[in-house]
Amino acid sequence: MGFLEGILYMIWRGIAIGIIISAPMGPVGILCIQRTLDKGRKAGFYTGVGAAISDLIYCLLTGFGLSFIEEFLEKNQNVIQIFGSVVLIGFGIYLFKSNPSKKLKKPSENRVSARLNILNGFLFTVSNPLIIFLIIGLFARFNFLLPEIRFYHYITGFIFIFGGALLWWYLVTLFVDKVRAHFNLRSMWLINKIIGSAIMAFGVFGIITAVIGIADASVREPELRSLYLNKERGFAPLGGNDSVCIISSEGPVDSARYLALGNPDEFTLAFRCENLHSSVGKRYRYLAPEGAERRKAFPAWQILLKNNRKTVAISINTIDNHTDETLSVPAICFNVSGVPGSSEKTLLKSGFDLYGGENSFSLRYSEGEIYLRGGNREYNPVLQLHVPERFDSIGFGATPGAMIRIDDLSLEYGLPKASVEDTGLDLDSIENKLLNSADPIEGVWEEFDRSLDESKLRMGGRYRLAIIKAPEGYSIVYLSGAVKNPTLWKRGMVKGTLLKTSFPDVYDIEWRSAGGGKVDGEIKAQREGSVIAIQFPYHNSTLRLRKVEKAD
Repeated sequence: MGFLEGILYMIWRGIAIGIIISAPMGPVGILCIQRTLDKGRKAGFYTGVGAAISDLIYCLLTGFGLSFIEEFLEKNQNVIQIFGSVVLIGFGIYLFKSNPSKKLKKPSENRVSARLNILNGFLFTVSNPLIIFLIIGLFARFNFLLPEIRFYHYITGFIFIFGGALLWWYLVTLFVDKVRAHFNLRSMWLINKIIGSAIMAFGVFGIITAVIGIADASVREPELRSLYLNKERGFAPLGGNDSVCIISSEGPVDSARYLALGNPDEFTLAFRCENLHSSVGKRYRYLAPEGAERRKAFPAWQILLKNNRKTVAISINTIDNHTDETLSVPAICFNVSGVPGSSEKTLLKSGFDLYGGENSFSLRYSEGEIYLRGGNREYNPVLQLHVPERFDSIGFGATPGAMIRIDDLSLEYGLPKASVEDTGLDLDSIENKLLNSADPIEGVWEEFDRSLDESKLRMGGRYRLAIIKAPEGYSIVYLSGAVKNPTLWKRGMVKGTLLKTSFPDVYDIEWRSAGGGKVDGEIKAQREGSVIAIQFPYHNSTLRLRKVEKAD
């Protein structure tokens, strides 16, 4: 997208988003009207400016993907909501008891404190972090986050979001100021009572919903959770407080770092690993047990699973020794120890970066079976082990001379297969009906293209999906195409749900992983003709599906 085209693209979207964010008549809107009637237009407008500043901050946090802020808001939104609700109730009581006869003067005679009014508007709005979910929806609706948009385009968009919000408050205060002459002392007294009561009601409702949220969280099963770590969030659960997890061993013994599991029936660990000591022609230093310095080419790193009885180690390293005619080289070698009958090496010559690059891995444990998949572009089957044990921790190790960097680590556990619902439909018999459906959404859809921030989200395959009309919206049903955990996906399983919103052709989505858990964040879909764009704002990623037309 060119410079001018991008600027024009962002201007009207920014104005529209700014107006829509400000338009709902919540507590700050009521406060703005009351200030305009009570103290004049300037006071009301300054209150709106404070609200616009708060909205802009939340837009910046959403747009630039500050994940630690999003995580903090998500974890503490009930506490923040209670605090904000108490503030609303206190102000509502003050307003309810206020005497308008002491303040009913011409606006020009009132001394307006710009800073105080801006601060009030800001605090009223910033105390409601739930607005970030409205912003995510609007960004998805207006395609505000696109991979081809440059940084300076985004700056333009945010400036006009702020401008759109100011425009809204300018128009609101202008209208209220024009009709101000129609209010007398009694009507002002009545307005204060009504507005004060409304603000107190907002506060009470906020406290009730926050308490319900806290109660729901307290009874939720602790096992039904996911852990996601990347460079921005840090790797403290693996030990230490570093923002990047690097494991190395320069001594005679292995070095390892572990993550607690808690003996789950099943779990999936996904991560990316960069092997920093795997370059052609280099040998890496380490100290032998007797203290002598040694060097080794392509030292191995490990995936480790352990309990109080045993440790299973999957050692991984590159083989590039052309003098050994018994090996097909170069290749990446997987060697298992700690499992009876699994002493043979697995050699893979393709699908992996063999020399120092990044490879992604997915290890799943389920019903005594370990499935390992990996690759530099997609998940390839590596090995399957039968281990009739549960494990209380999983980790990574470096043998002497090795050094690895772990990133984009996610752990999903305690999610039974039954949580992925099977529709039980005979899809073969209804597929023809879907291809001829008059409903623009119902039909067979397949992947058109994708734009992913792979540090945050990786698709599990090139999906072919059926979207079927359901009482609550549409069911998204898996047909084929899974690459990640293909043994877990079966034709007819529910991949997600489409729910209608107040905007035409815009839907909320519940998107499910292979374990049955919901993908984090608010996900939106927008239909444009025969294409549906699914946006994952929390993951800065987009997947587009194209409707399959019936062949002539």
